[in-house]
Amino acid sequence: MDPKTDTRLIELSARLDKTHADMTAKLDELYRLREASDGEQWREYEAQIRALKEQEIRLLKSKNTAWMAHWLRSDGEIEVVDAPHRTLGIILIGISIIGAAALATLWWYLDSAGKL
Repeated sequence: MDPKTDTRLIELSARLDKTHADMTAKLDELYRLREASDGEQWREYEAQIRALKEQEIRLLKSKNTAWMAHWLRSDGEIEVVDAPHRTLGIILIGISIIGAAALATLWWYLDSAGKL
């Protein structure tokens, strides 16, 4: 895996975390202001809160998507690394089957020739 990818993902995640913290602070302020207001002002704060919550959801989805892509990419690379080991395992199984067949043939030959 490319180390630059990890660094970029970590930096992106840190920026998204900072943005989320700022968003949470703004939401707290809007909740406080909404509680202290009434009428038309209350509705305005409510609309701002709703819009900010939608942005927060999109932000968290973006962060989740970035990490999911990273994990899927990592899993793919691990499979590529394991592929030679699988090939070696299949070759060893094939050699074992051929060896077992050779021993069975030798045993059959010696048994039929009466040398056992």
